[in-house]
Amino acid sequence: MRVIVVGNGIAGVNVASGLSGAPGLEIEILSAETRPFYSRVRLPEVLSGASAPEAITFYKPEWYEKKGITVRLGTRVESIDAARRRIMIAGGGEESYDALVLATGAVPNRPSVPGAELAAVHAMRTLDDVEAIRASLAREASSASVVGGGLLGLEAARALAEAGARSVRVFEVAPRLLPRQLDEACAAILAARFRAMGIETVCAAELAAFVPSDLDPARAGGLALKDGRTFPSATTILSMGVRPEISLARAAGIACNRGIVVDDRMRSSASGVYAVGDCAEFGGVVWGIIPAALEQAPVAARAILADLGLSGGAEAPRYAQTVPKTALKVAGIELLSVGKAVPSAEEVSSGAVVERVRAGDDGSRYEKLVLERAEGGYRLAGAILFGSKARQAWAQKAMGSPMTAAEADAMLSAE
Repeated sequence: MRVIVVGNGIAGVNVASGLSGAPGLEIEILSAETRPFYSRVRLPEVLSGASAPEAITFYKPEWYEKKGITVRLGTRVESIDAARRRIMIAGGGEESYDALVLATGAVPNRPSVPGAELAAVHAMRTLDDVEAIRASLAREASSASVVGGGLLGLEAARALAEAGARSVRVFEVAPRLLPRQLDEACAAILAARFRAMGIETVCAAELAAFVPSDLDPARAGGLALKDGRTFPSATTILSMGVRPEISLARAAGIACNRGIVVDDRMRSSASGVYAVGDCAEFGGVVWGIIPAALEQAPVAARAILADLGLSGGAEAPRYAQTVPKTALKVAGIELLSVGKAVPSAEEVSSGAVVERVRAGDDGSRYEKLVLERAEGGYRLAGAILFGSKARQAWAQKAMGSPMTAAEADAMLSAE
């Protein structure tokens, strides 16, 4: 029997690893990329020059050989015939499967504004993208920008500065950095820390256009905001989120909304077809985060083994929604945002949630615990921990546990 995994990212590789060792099972990963599996979240390290591309590659060929996994790089799947359980390969050829795993990931969002197609405006999703960004910096290092003040955007901004850009700005359309992970107070502290690094953050910034360079009109030399302000930017990185890559599934008639719709065993609407990671949608949610991929992959692997009759009768586990977590460490900043860290004003005013905060006078520490009303009292629903790693492990483990406001205060006051 044969399982084909389409996609060589963290979700696909972990499904393949979870299938390893099953008797009589042939496991094959097909990847359109020409490079072995590497960590996308560590791309800023390569951009900054702190790490070589090889340093962020996870597994050597012997790991795949030992696991019994075949990897075919530079192999793009063109279409799926779910009824016949076959896939068509770009350039010709068909492959049959008993189970197909779609781990096709996501593609970067690009703004629909004038000049977005100009050279020197880059996404940063692959190692090839990083090489192009470094080449752009080598050509002109006077100014650089990141459009998008999320986690990856902030890490990219720091990497641009370390790579030699003489001025770096981050543009965020929301009123503050990391709006889904941080409240206003903590976001202000984070912005101050980035200013201290020489990185300007511009919030409530709606992009209007990329401005062609005076020296080369085929390249962007700056960007304009809708409020009329313009800024120089000889190199710009777009960090505006991603959208699930579902074109293969949709063309095959597999049910899709934002992502490929799956059940709690990661099965799609097509028999024998599963989806995991950034392309998968469960319960109306596309997480697009690494923790979700890591939780979904073993569920899919066990479901495949059960469906192929290779599980020895053991029931496959069920996937439940992932608890969101954001961890950031840039130039010594320790930051964790987990769970419902930013409740709405209505939730707070109604008493549905209670917030307990401890902040340092010098801006070096900010810690908040969010308690949500539950049967018989409250439970820990979210946390923001800025400036210290001491309570991060505790907070992640304690999510969902009963907790009173007095207990939260005691935890925050403990050294």
